[in-house]
Formats: sequence, structure tokens, C-alpha cells
Amino acid sequence: LPLRSSWSFANLNRFPQGAQGPRVRSYSRATAGAGEGLPEDVSEWPARELRKYLEQRSIRHKDCFEKIELVDRVKDAIARGVPKTLDTASPEGSNAKAPRASPRDGADEARRFAQFGELVEIPSPTEDGVFIFLHGFGDSARGFVSQLPNLLQLPVRYVLPTAPSMVGVRSWFTPAALGGAAPGSVAMQESVNYVHHLIRQQLARGVPGKKIFVGGFSQGGCIAVHAALSFPDESLGGAVAASTFLSLGGGRSPVTLSDANRRLPVLGCHGEADTAVPISAGRDLVETLRSQGVPAEFKSYPSMDHAYCPEEARDVTDFLSQRLKRDPKELAAMSAKELKALLLENGVSTLGCFEKADLLERASALV
Repeated sequence: LPLRSSWSFANLNRFPQGAQGPRVRSYSRATAGAGEGLPEDVSEWPARELRKYLEQRSIRHKDCFEKIELVDRVKDAIARGVPKTLDTASPEGSNAKAPRASPRDGADEARRFAQFGELVEIPSPTEDGVFIFLHGFGDSARGFVSQLPNLLQLPVRYVLPTAPSMVGVRSWFTPAALGGAAPGSVAMQESVNYVHHLIRQQLARGVPGKKIFVGGFSQGGCIAVHAALSFPDESLGGAVAASTFLSLGGGRSPVTLSDANRRLPVLGCHGEADTAVPISAGRDLVETLRSQGVPAEFKSYPSMDHAYCPEEARDVTDFLSQRLKRDPKELAAMSAKELKALLLENGVSTLGCFEKADLLERASALV
């Protein structure tokens, strides 16, 4: 099926104000070594990553109470070519989980997925989460580079993978699967495994599982749903299924659910005038998930073909925004330094805050 993505605005060819352009095979801030060029201004890094960079080089940073102090210290370390001395470390006093070393994320894993195409990551000045989004049949990551940031306007890092090229066409399924892949088939599993690999990369960066979302359009949405619900390592934030299906053969075959994500929130969106993937396929997807206890919701849009519409963009934004909000308990567990860094990262002044309670009060407004 020629399920090519048509999510595009002719006039949406710029990034939101304050956002950075895309990066291919994203530069790793904390693991930058001496002599490497910097593709971005370190002053735009979150305080947590600045501290992580210094921590991994055994450079003191407990005495830094302002973000600008951290920036200056990182710049000095880069200028002096200070090498990394620790493989993994969390910022001092941080409640974030330490990055997990795993054989899956090593060189063997990278070689295993070498057949997949370009990986584009679009950072945000303030990253409250990560949205991994898979394109449709015949498209690529570049098809969504400008659309997603402009449509959703969310403080997240967008991770946009590209499917392998099969017979000259980008597809998440092998040619054999195009005749009717079933959930859990070998034909689909490699793409699901690749998405699991991308999720693990974000977890290794220190992003909490609940702040990682997986979505996709058409064929990419099919893979996204299967990958998110079957991810075994940690509970994720949610999944978005845009104009998609569970299997090309149709029907309501059960989906593989991991213990960690059997209650994963899923948003299904579909055009009532879709001529490529009938709306019945989208309804079947949601009904199948509901029958298995997955909290799935379905939104449909009159006159929308195999594409997108502003109403759908608003629904996806609302779905993600609700789940990106910080838990008040998470804020209460943060140290005064972490709260101060959080406020500064979000452009909130800390003047007049002399106690942790003052910082917590201002940070609560971000929830």
C-alpha cells in the first residue's frame, strides 16, 4: 500500500522561535571528548547536562549555583581539552536514574541496525520529554523535520528515524510483509527492535521512561504501537497512532503487551475520508487495545483523507502535554539546587527565593 505521509504545510518551513535545527546522528553532550567540534552553544544545554558533563570529567560543580557558572566551567573544560574520566555518572544530588550500560547499546547493536536510514534529532531549548516519531511508507525522517515542531510546539526532543530502503522504497516492513504482516511476525520485529533500541538510547541519556513517547503515521504508526506496548524495560509515557492499523491483513489479533506497558495510554487518530487506510482499521486498533485492558482513545476527523488536520494536531498536543506535566512529588524530592536550575531553565527568576519552600512554590507553577 502506498501509505506515504502527507503531513505537510507549504508555509511551515521554519523552526519555532528559540528552537534549534535538526541534527543527524545526534551529538552527545555529556560524552563529548577533547578536540571534538561543538555543533551547538553550550549555554543552551540544560543545567543537568552541564553538571553531567563536568561530573564525567571529575570537575567540581557543587559550588555552582547559577547556570552561567556551569556554562563557564564547561567552556573552560572544553578549551583545556579535559578528557572524560568516568563512563557514566549522574549529576551530584540528582534524583535522575544513572544511565544504564547495556550490551544492546554497544557497537554490536549499532551494526545490527545499520540498514536503517538517517536518524534526525531535533533538540528543544527546554526538553521535558522525548517524542520518537516514525514516518509512513515511502517517506523518510526529513518529511517531518519541520512539520512536527511547528504543529505541536512542545518542549520535547523529536527523534525521527528512517526506515530501511527495500526495492528502492523506504519501508518499515520487508517486501514479504507487504503482502500481509501479522503482529509479532519476523517481518515486523526488526523495526520494533530498532524502536526499542532508540528508546534505550534515550533512557541512557537519563530521560525517565514516563517522559518518552512513541508515535507514527500510517505504516510507522503500526510499528510505533507494537514497539511501545511491547517495550519491556520500563513504563513509557504514551503512544500516538496516526492514520494507522494493527496489521495489513486487518482484524483484531491480540497485541503483545509487556508487563511494564500493558496500561500504556494510546491515542488513535484517523480521518473519516481516508482512502489509503480505512477508518475501520483505526477503530479496530483502538477496540483491540481496549479489549486487552489498554487505556486507548479514538479521535476521528470529518473530511480528512490520509493526511493530517489542525484539529488532530491539537489533540496530539493535548495528549502529550497532559503527560509531560511534572509530578508534584517529583518536585518535592528535588534539592534546592535542582529546583533553582529547573526554574532558570524554564526562564523563571529565582530572585527573592531564600528557602527551598520559595523555590518549590515557583516550580509548582510549572506543573
